[in-house]
Amino acid sequence: MQNEQKYLFSIGEFAAKAGVTLRTLRYYDNIGLLKPSDHNEAGHRLYSRHDFAKLQKILTLKFIGLSLEDITNIIKYDVKEEDFKKSLEIQKDIMEEKINHMNMVMNAIDETLHMVDNDNVLNWDRFINIINIINIDKKWLEQYENASNLKARIKIHELYSTNKYGWMRWFFEQINVPKDVSILELGCGDASLWVKNFDRIPKAWSITLTDFSHGMIKDAKNAIGHNKGRFKFKVVDAQDIPYEDCSFDVVIANNMLYHIADIEKALSEIFRVLKPGGYFYASTVGKNHMVELREIVTNFDSKIITTKSWDVTEKFHLENGMDKVVKWFENVNVKRYTDSLKVTDAIPLVDYIFSMPGNLKDRFDEKKLHELIRFIEDIINKSGAILITKDTGFFEARKYISLKDER
Repeated sequence: MQNEQKYLFSIGEFAAKAGVTLRTLRYYDNIGLLKPSDHNEAGHRLYSRHDFAKLQKILTLKFIGLSLEDITNIIKYDVKEEDFKKSLEIQKDIMEEKINHMNMVMNAIDETLHMVDNDNVLNWDRFINIINIINIDKKWLEQYENASNLKARIKIHELYSTNKYGWMRWFFEQINVPKDVSILELGCGDASLWVKNFDRIPKAWSITLTDFSHGMIKDAKNAIGHNKGRFKFKVVDAQDIPYEDCSFDVVIANNMLYHIADIEKALSEIFRVLKPGGYFYASTVGKNHMVELREIVTNFDSKIITTKSWDVTEKFHLENGMDKVVKWFENVNVKRYTDSLKVTDAIPLVDYIFSMPGNLKDRFDEKKLHELIRFIEDIINKSGAILITKDTGFFEARKYISLKDER
C-alpha cells in the first residue's frame, strides 16, 4: 500500500500531467464518472496511476462523439479495469466502428449532392436513407454493450469454477464425429468454443460460425485472429437459416436456443439443413443453475435489479428440452457437466448481475451500487465464499436416416 501511495497525485498534478482542467476533473468526480482513488487528511482528491487509464478511456470515448451519459453507462459496470490490454482493444474496435459509420454518412451525403448536381431533382427516399444511416450509431453502441455483458458473464466462470477443466474443453470433446465433416454453429458469440479448442480441431473440418448479431461476428473474427481463414462467418437468424437442405453433418447450438422467439421454427430449420444421419448438439442449463445468485438478488430487496431475465432459460432447459428435441430427432441423449462456482470477490458477481437483461445500469446510482457490493461482501466474509450451483449440459441427437437415404 505504501508503494502505491508514492504514486498518488494531487488533483493539480494529475490535471497537469493529463492535460485536462481542474474543472473537468471535479465535474467527472461529481457525476461519478471518474472518482479519485483516495483523499488526503485535508480531504483533497488524490489520483493513482490507474486513474490515468480510466481518464484515457473516457477521453477516447468522448473524442469519438459519445455523450458523458453513454460513457458512464459503458464504463461504470464494465469488465475489470485491470485488463488494460482488453480495454484498449475494445476502444480500438469502437473507434473503427465510428470511423466506418462516419464514412457511410459522408458517402450518403456525397451521393445525394451528386444526384442534385446532375439531375436537379432530389430523390427524397434516398435522402431519407441518410437518416437511417445516422441511426446505425445507436446499433453498434448497443452491440458493444452486449459484447461487454457477455464478457462479464464468461469472466465469473473463468475465475471461480471449481471444475478447472472448463466447459468449452469438455463440450468440445463430446462432439464425437468423423474428421471429415461440415459443421454449423448457431449463435457462436465470441467463438469461445473454437478459441479454447483450436489445437484440437481436425484440419478436415469445414466450420461455419454464425450469430444473429453483427457485433458478435466481428468479435468472433477478432478472437480467432490469424486463424480465421479456417472458418466461414455469416450473420444468421436460426429461425431462417440461409443454407440449402442437407448442407451440414453437424449443427451446434451452444446455450442459445432459449433466446429464440420460435424454438420450434429453429429446430425445424436445423433439421432441414442437417444431412441424414447428422448430429445436433444443443447445450443449455438446468432449472437450478445459479439459483443462489438469484436468491442474493431477491434478498437484497431492490426494485431496480431483478431475476426475471434468468427466466428466459425456461423456454429450453435441461428439464423440458427433451420434449422439444425428440419431435424432430432420434437417439436423443442428455449429458450434464459437473461444476459449481466458489466466489470470493463481490465485484465479478456485481458485474454478472448487471450484465443480465432488465437490470438497468443508469437507474442504479453509486450509493446503491456500494450497498449491493457491501451486501455481497458481508455474505462472503461470513462463510469465506459464496457457493453457487452450476447446472449445465447438452442434448445430443441425430437426424434419422430414411430408407431412401440408405439405398
